[in-house]
Amino acid sequence: MKKTLSIFLSLLIICTSFCVPAISSSAATYEPDRKIYAQAYLLINLDDDSFPVVAEKNSTEKLYPASLTKIVTAIVVLNNVKDLQQKTKMSQAAFDRLLGTGAQVAGIEVGEELTIEELLYLTMVYSACDACQVLAEFVAGSEEAFVQKMNDWVKSIGCNDTHFVNPDGLHDPNHYSTAKDFATITIEALKNADFNRISTTTSIDFHNMKLPHTNLMLQPGYVTYYYEYAQGIKTGSTEEAEYCVITKAAKDGYNYLAVVLKSPQQAINGESYLTKCSFVDAKALFEWAFDSLKYSTIVAENEVVGEVDVEDGKDADSVQLVAKQDTNVIVPAGLDKSAIIYELPDKPANINAPVVKGQDVCKANVIYGDEIIATVDLVAAETVELSTFLKVINAIKAFFSMMIVKIICIIIIAVMVCYIVLVVMNNNKKKKRRQQRAQRASDRDIDDLQPPMPPIRK
Repeated sequence: MKKTLSIFLSLLIICTSFCVPAISSSAATYEPDRKIYAQAYLLINLDDDSFPVVAEKNSTEKLYPASLTKIVTAIVVLNNVKDLQQKTKMSQAAFDRLLGTGAQVAGIEVGEELTIEELLYLTMVYSACDACQVLAEFVAGSEEAFVQKMNDWVKSIGCNDTHFVNPDGLHDPNHYSTAKDFATITIEALKNADFNRISTTTSIDFHNMKLPHTNLMLQPGYVTYYYEYAQGIKTGSTEEAEYCVITKAAKDGYNYLAVVLKSPQQAINGESYLTKCSFVDAKALFEWAFDSLKYSTIVAENEVVGEVDVEDGKDADSVQLVAKQDTNVIVPAGLDKSAIIYELPDKPANINAPVVKGQDVCKANVIYGDEIIATVDLVAAETVELSTFLKVINAIKAFFSMMIVKIICIIIIAVMVCYIVLVVMNNNKKKKRRQQRAQRASDRDIDDLQPPMPPIRK
């Protein structure tokens, strides 16, 4: 019996050992405390590789981008032309396409020869539509083919709410995008060193003239718009699109990208003259961010965030969960750390020993002001060894808690009860037969002891 039990427990441990399961950052947006006139905007932190949005409004609304389109024109050219010193000429067809449109042009003459780099500077700095037409023909052979490349490229980087009809941004009802898509487009374009250099140049010389960047935030003479920390990138305006700008700014080690769409031209602050509010909006967003937002370590490495139960642990039935590393995010400068709460949506009910210190367990959402401001990886704070005794006990418990085992046990017990009942009944029958035989034997013995009856005489 003891040998049989030992074999059973050994098999049980082996089987259950195969059944032990293996144990395997977001940002908040804030409300600027400045007046923003634009229909849609995004402010993005460029210092984080995930490019978190720190402020936004209507960022997925489809609007007309006007000459912001030229950002895509420039990056598609840069993706398709390796030698920027190649030269090309203005064709008659390219020249004629802009006649009567009122588009801004640099005055490139038919047959005039320019390098691809010169045309890119005219496109991005001066917003010259004639330069766009020359580049489109050079790269793709026709405006239509080039626009197809533009649409293919934006789709390839995940911009599904954008569609272009031309390379320069002249109005068309089917020519649209969103602040969110253009943020994605610009961030991708800024990865190209040539685009970065060209789009942030403040002025260029062409036809014996100095052509300033159309972003008036770069021009000290425009007191209302000038912002000393601004850099590039592109402006756009049409009657339908109103005023748009995408620009970046750097100050005190912080870098932001502002995308402003459909901002009006109107009198503000009691002034009698009209103000192009796109530049005012971008400036206000930057000033607010630099003044109000700071990088902060909201969760330090090894800071205790939670706890999880440990199954089969030796000398421990739980282990603390701590932050895997420091978590630094952009938050309001006056953030109260005591108001931070943690949410562990994927924390397991328990983990199985052995547990190794530093073992990944789950993630925690860091919540401040009802918003998730970061997601933190949590690891085990210490090592918990496996208790073989507890594993055996728990394995036995688990085995006998299985429904099929319970059913089998019930059946076995029922069979045993039936067997016992049958045995008892059979024994009772045998006993009764023995008693009956004994009684008959006793009766015969009594008969043998009695004298014979004398004969009856008649």
